[in-house]
Amino acid sequence: MLDGAPPADTRAATVKKGTPVAAPTRMEIHVAEKEHDALRIELPKGEETLLIPLVEALQAEEKVVEARYYLGHPFLDKPSLYLRTKGEKPQAVLKRVLKDLADVYGDALQDFDKKADKIKS
Repeated sequence: MLDGAPPADTRAATVKKGTPVAAPTRMEIHVAEKEHDALRIELPKGEETLLIPLVEALQAEEKVVEARYYLGHPFLDKPSLYLRTKGEKPQAVLKRVLKDLADVYGDALQDFDKKADKIKS
């Protein structure tokens, strides 16, 4: 590193005002195990930040017996979510919670867009 330059493997990008940003790509979720009351899914590496709010929302559900995530080894394992339910299919609970989270974050985005337009730069 010379003269304060960032290391070559820095992944963060600086975006200037007015610069178009690529739309996020769709997340590829892999169903690793599926039973009548349990489900384990794997997420792509780099998407593990979704797991914390997702597990917290799942644990708040009445039909959820167990919800946890596993990060594993950073180079060998994919982040995964384990969900076990009682009285309802785990995939139905997961779909409902994911929709609720999408609504919450979508509302936050709309609120930010409204307020960001009012700010003068």
